[in-house]
Amino acid sequence: MSVDRVRHEQIKCALRIAGTSFSNVAAELGIKPSSVSEVSLGTSRSRRVEQALATALSTPVETLFADRYGDQNDLET
Repeated sequence: MSVDRVRHEQIKCALRIAGTSFSNVAAELGIKPSSVSEVSLGTSRSRRVEQALATALSTPVETLFADRYGDQNDLET
C-alpha cells in the first residue's frame, strides 16, 4: 500500500471546508479518528471508511481513491 501524503492533506482540508473532520467521520462510524487518518494516508484500507470519507465530501469513492478503485471490479468485492 502506498502512502499518499498529498491526498491525505487534501482530504483533511476538504473536510475542514465541508465543516467536518476525521474525528467526525470516525464518530459516525464508531471507530478511532486514527483509523480514518490511516485510511486517508494509505497505510490502511477500509472500504467502509473510504466510502464515509467520499460521502462526507460529496465525491464518488472512485474519484477520491482512484488508485484503489481503478478497476470497477474492485467495487463488487
